[in-house]
Amino acid sequence: MRAFHSYWSAPNRGRHGGEIVIPDYELLTMMLSALKWRQLNGPIQMVTDSAGAAFFERAGLTGLWPISAALDDLDGTTDPFRFWAAGKLRALRTMDAPCVMLDTDMIVWSDVSPSLTNAAVAAHREPLDPVVYPNPAAAFTLAENYAFPPEWDFSLPAANTAFLYLPAGPLKDDYVDAAFAFMRALRNDAIDPTVSMCFAEQRILPMCAAAHGVPLRTLLDVNALNDQECITHLWGHKNELAASPERRVAYCLRCVLRILRDFPEWESVLAANAQTAPYIESL
Repeated sequence: MRAFHSYWSAPNRGRHGGEIVIPDYELLTMMLSALKWRQLNGPIQMVTDSAGAAFFERAGLTGLWPISAALDDLDGTTDPFRFWAAGKLRALRTMDAPCVMLDTDMIVWSDVSPSLTNAAVAAHREPLDPVVYPNPAAAFTLAENYAFPPEWDFSLPAANTAFLYLPAGPLKDDYVDAAFAFMRALRNDAIDPTVSMCFAEQRILPMCAAAHGVPLRTLLDVNALNDQECITHLWGHKNELAASPERRVAYCLRCVLRILRDFPEWESVLAANAQTAPYIESL
């Protein structure tokens, strides 16, 4: 199954004075994500922008995937603070369905192709916690010429799209178009970016799928995320690794050892990269 990673560098550059800064634990997770998908599930590519493509070239990672700079057209058109994950949706627009949209901080450890049929498949469902998913009518100020589609069912739980398989058909483009239409219509300048982005990315999807009559399944049970071996999703654990040098080193060493065990041909890349070389030297 064809998959893609995406990396819109504008949000990162905005936080770091114009430079791209990716911590070692995120870089290693990204490597394992691409390598394991290639090994177990099929081809994968990277959709980024010119700055991101240059970063991956400097890091020696161009052997992980074919790289496209299709996200350049987001610059100046989409707010990278309020819509920090818009790059993955723009990248999805460039893909042909069926395809898998895979976050760079998620590693899939098994062949998931038996789960990918005519239904859409997300990572897991998310309940409508009002802190993240408030009532849209109360939370959002929208352009006068915008209205939510009348067929949307706002009672549906959200869907985490760290993993998203979309089958052939019009759902993919309708979902992306609906997400960007909402982003263009939003007028709340001070809204929590988690609220705005999660609505566009993770709440619109289930409503669009239902409107198209496409079943939406999940890889994981949201009530048993720690009781599975299919995936590793770094997500909130990034904060713990950033705050604890000991945990950070331990995690990175585990990633390096796994890469060396399963993909020994990548040792020279790890040794040549300034962020990962210390782990090779410590072995």
